[in-house]
Amino acid sequence: MDSTQIMTLAVTLLGSAGAWGFLTLKAKQNHEKALKDDAVVAQFNDTLKEQVDRLAKKMDQLTEDKENLLIQMADVKAALAEANATIKHLETLLRTRP
Repeated sequence: MDSTQIMTLAVTLLGSAGAWGFLTLKAKQNHEKALKDDAVVAQFNDTLKEQVDRLAKKMDQLTEDKENLLIQMADVKAALAEANATIKHLETLLRTRP
C-alpha cells in the first residue's frame, strides 16, 4: 500500500466515523425531542381532562339547580292557580250577595 491509499483510507475512516457520530447525535436529539413532545402532549391531555371534569361538575350542579327551579315554579303555579280559584269563588259570592 502506498501513502495515497493509506491517506485515502484514513480520511474515509475519519469521515465515516464523523458521519456516524453526526447520525448518532441527530438520532439522540430526535429521540429527546420526541420525549419532550410526548410529555407536553401528556400534560396538555391531563389539563384538558381536569377542565372537562370541572365542567362536568358544573354542568351537574346547573342541572340540579334547574330541576329545583322547575319544581319551585310548579309550586308557584299551583299556588297561583289556587289563589285564582279563591278569587273567582269570592267574586261569585260577591255577585250573588243580596
